[in-house]
Amino acid sequence: MAVHLARLGRQILSCWCLKIVCFDCTLMSNRSPPQEPCSPQIFFGRDSELAEIIDMIFTHVDSHPARIAILGPGGYGKTTLANAVLTQRRVKECFGDAIYFVACESVIWSGALLNELAKTLGFLNGASDPSWSHIRDVLESKDSILCFDNFESPWDQVGDQGGQTRDSVEELLSRVAGLQHTTLIITMRGTVRPARTRWTKPFLPQLRSLHPDAARQVWEDIADNYDSSAEELMKAVDYVPLATTLLAHLAQATLPELLLREWNEKQTEFIHTGHGNRQLSLEYSIQLSIDSGRMRANPSAKEMLGVLSMLPGGVHISLVTRWKRELYNVDISSGLRTLQECSLITMIEKTRRYQMHPIIRNYCNYHSLQTLVSQEHKNAIRQFYLKLASFQPHKIEAKSWFVQFQQANNTKAILFDLLKSDFSDYKKLNQAICTFTSFHSSIGDYSDNLINQTAEFLQQKRAPIPLLINCFQQWALLYYNAYDLEKAKEKIKEAETLCQTIPDIDGFHARNFHIFGQIHLHENDILEAKASFQKALELYKKSNDNQGQGLEYAELGAIYVRLNELDKAIASYQNALDKLGNGVLGQGNVHLGLGTIYLRHNKLLEARTSYQKALEFHKLANDMLGQANSYEQLGHTYVLLNEQIEAYGSYERALRLHRHTNDILGQGNDNLGLGDIYLSLSELDSAENLYQRALKLYTLSNNILKQGNALQQLGRVQRARSQFEDAKTLFENALTLHRQAQDPVGQEEDQRCLSEVLSEIHQP
Repeated sequence: MAVHLARLGRQILSCWCLKIVCFDCTLMSNRSPPQEPCSPQIFFGRDSELAEIIDMIFTHVDSHPARIAILGPGGYGKTTLANAVLTQRRVKECFGDAIYFVACESVIWSGALLNELAKTLGFLNGASDPSWSHIRDVLESKDSILCFDNFESPWDQVGDQGGQTRDSVEELLSRVAGLQHTTLIITMRGTVRPARTRWTKPFLPQLRSLHPDAARQVWEDIADNYDSSAEELMKAVDYVPLATTLLAHLAQATLPELLLREWNEKQTEFIHTGHGNRQLSLEYSIQLSIDSGRMRANPSAKEMLGVLSMLPGGVHISLVTRWKRELYNVDISSGLRTLQECSLITMIEKTRRYQMHPIIRNYCNYHSLQTLVSQEHKNAIRQFYLKLASFQPHKIEAKSWFVQFQQANNTKAILFDLLKSDFSDYKKLNQAICTFTSFHSSIGDYSDNLINQTAEFLQQKRAPIPLLINCFQQWALLYYNAYDLEKAKEKIKEAETLCQTIPDIDGFHARNFHIFGQIHLHENDILEAKASFQKALELYKKSNDNQGQGLEYAELGAIYVRLNELDKAIASYQNALDKLGNGVLGQGNVHLGLGTIYLRHNKLLEARTSYQKALEFHKLANDMLGQANSYEQLGHTYVLLNEQIEAYGSYERALRLHRHTNDILGQGNDNLGLGDIYLSLSELDSAENLYQRALKLYTLSNNILKQGNALQQLGRVQRARSQFEDAKTLFENALTLHRQAQDPVGQEEDQRCLSEVLSEIHQP
């Protein structure tokens, strides 16, 4: 040990000899007095961390004195928290005038750190060099508490002497940590604690963003004009303490609404109250982390920072190995590890993703993406997500579908990026966007920004008209799935108008009529829907498209079921199966329809088998909505079979999937089915609540037929309670809606229920 300390002294002495002129100019004569801890006047959102540190200092007797590292990204309030600790009443009472705050921001080697420590202790006057023994004697003369603030500055150095510098800095820190009467605190950017020191456990977790309520308190204490624009700003900067404080100071002279506009134009650039200081400029603070020694020493880290800045959804751990083919000459694992150590990214354990802090991603995209990631790797990432967007769910394995689901936000971001780039393969890009829009709609995201910008892009580039037709058709389907039928009609009419301008595109015409048929069916205009599907079928026959014919036969089968023309429905479904062949797309819906026909004939076991087949096909097609509908119909069948446990399980699975896909109509069906279970168990209050919930969902989706079904079931609840007048009114209202929906089966059941309840009313 003595030899090792002597070596440390020789290293420090050697450094002093090399730097003697520098110390004469900066450390001895022109340096300001040592910085003392200052009690923060605005301190919100860190009470739990403050309490934990105080507990570590005074309660953990077995680890006394405490050695605590306050870690976290730049701008997250590490220095503020340290000052709060050092000025806390109990700390001041315990340590008195032996409270030391060593500012390390400008310290870049161990000799300078030793000088700064001596200066803080009050005995470095330039007459002689500081000695460790003198420092040790001062610190050990009584109980003291010492904080090295911004310790990463001396610790995180690179270059020829970088390793030696870190080694000697850690050696000095371990000597301080080994003192028996000195409580040690450091603040440091990143997630890694310096080696050679035994830190008090449990370790203090690295600092996170503020809770929204705490961010609001900070703003109100500084500016007192917190409003909806301020709230949007806070969310945009992810409630980072430094950004919150700087924006609040700017809000003293500028309305939050105007600051929000400036954010939308300049992003992080304008968030400062001064320059060249990590506490006055958000961008300066971020750049310090990007330019840290660890980042400079690892080129792969900056490359991965650039890659992650392209991806708002982060990188799932499963892609790390997969990307080795795309990102050659990049040590992906090493780069990600360095980014974590520097607190530029974090691993989200729940989702197993490497995620960049939003405000850092914003800064990288706005200022330095070109310098962070090479064009080759940028193109490789674009091609990866372009290919991923082009996967049609029914043609890929479930594992690949899950990757597509995981990466949906990233895929969307890359597609937006490509629309703004010089990418010239319009057909490939349009097909990818339309396929991705269909997929995103299937998981319940109905935003139309991407497809809207795609249409504008194609028009500006004067792309071939069929591409624009395809775009408008997908746009119409997006609105249809979101139950915005008027906008769906508007877009499909635009597609049809474009079809009139070019010859020989029967397939496009057929798809237009198919979408018109779906809209008419949702509006309960059965005859118009039937006519549209028949027109689509004829056009698909003309173009020899068997898959298209199969889908139209399936739709016509559903129409005939609605009209209670079951023989025609069976024939249509059989034609659909013949045309679809071995393809899984559409077969799930055919077996759903056949299951309904079996139910009409009270063949419950055959219906169950048919619905189970439908479920398997929907799983093969990665059709989440189809799976939900299959579970829903299985639930209904189990109710009729008086298998209530199986029914409940099926409806619960259906409800989860319908919620996941944001399908309001499906959720209504599931609540209705669950209500049927409770009705069969004579739990009338629970049944009524579920039927009322279903009615609200059916009303939201503007489905008259289903509203009639819900009213019919509510009538049954009132009848079971012997509330015959209320039941009569509900059955009458159900009958009215079923007539509007042209549903003969519903009308027949309403009439039967009305007759029975009227006879009960007139009984003596």
